[in-house]
Amino acid sequence: MKKIGVGLIGASPLHPGWATATHLPAIQSLPDFELRAVGTSRRNSAIAATNAFGVPAFDDPGRLISHPDVDLVVVAVNVPDHRALISAALDAGKMVFSEWPLAKSSGEASDLAARARASGVRTFIGLQARFAPVVQQLRALIEQGYVGEVLSTTLTGSGTMWGAQTDRRHAYLFDAASGVHTLSVGMMHALDALNFVLGDFASVAAVSAVRRRSVRIIEDGSSMPVSAADQVAVAGALESGAVVSAFYRGDLAHGDNLRWTINGTEGDLLVTAAAGNLQTADLKLSGARGDDVPLSAIELPSMLDRSPPPAARGIAANVFFEYEALARDLRDGTKVVPDFNYAFERHRLLAAIERAAAIGVTQNLDPATHTHIYRVAAGAN
Repeated sequence: MKKIGVGLIGASPLHPGWATATHLPAIQSLPDFELRAVGTSRRNSAIAATNAFGVPAFDDPGRLISHPDVDLVVVAVNVPDHRALISAALDAGKMVFSEWPLAKSSGEASDLAARARASGVRTFIGLQARFAPVVQQLRALIEQGYVGEVLSTTLTGSGTMWGAQTDRRHAYLFDAASGVHTLSVGMMHALDALNFVLGDFASVAAVSAVRRRSVRIIEDGSSMPVSAADQVAVAGALESGAVVSAFYRGDLAHGDNLRWTINGTEGDLLVTAAAGNLQTADLKLSGARGDDVPLSAIELPSMLDRSPPPAARGIAANVFFEYEALARDLRDGTKVVPDFNYAFERHRLLAAIERAAAIGVTQNLDPATHTHIYRVAAGAN
């Protein structure tokens, strides 16, 4: 298969962010891909990107999208900018890989999913947690009956961005209208992993609150009001009948910042991490069955017990594994990496949680809308 030419929007060497830290090393570490162009927001950063990465760089995203050597447009910029960039790429007939969230709202996500269907091109959404080896093994253990029938699951986590202070560049995260907050990012990445392992929600109830009502801007010591909830609790039932309790806080806490337990008729499984973002955390897996006391570490099988090349380790690891699966999808015609239709379903779940928290009424979810194909394990190819 010929190399997939990638145009990466959001990789500035002057202000390195998520694209530079994760997507760039993943693309450069896999033989299936070749970085062909970079998009930045300013001319000086475009010049710096050309010098740093050795490919054409543009401060006009339209030029990157229309570049003849770009097959796949990767959108890894602030979510408020997603709709325009993704729409332009789809209109140009280019494949698109967008970071999660797909859009600011379920309405925008619905529009992008419809545009993708009309264009007929492949699309991919950056929900990396399911590609973590520990999450893959957790799913396999559940399918093998390690815990018997799943009775309940409890998930507690911490974000990293929604604390008492922030820099000016990330101040927009504290505005609920941006679509980027504790629920939509940290919690939704974690809930996607939960659904990948245990199945979809049948109903959700929720409570959310803005407990830190202002945030300090580091550069000048000023403060700004906060409208994005930094405390979110979700209670629900899965289609299997298993009961879910999930809580995410906006900032880091002392001790474990991620703790996910699965309780069944025959045993228990536990996932922990020092960091709270499940999609990037260094996850530890343990379990116990029958009379086993206490929980003991569970080793990964050889097919999962592997690391990416050095440049793509750490927070880039699961992005690397998702790109691996993306390459297999394009090579073999499979659909392991979720697309924009699935992303819209995730936005529907997000909207249901927000609605449940706003009106205090449990929301029932329509199982007919679930794209179960995307619960296929990443190693299934």
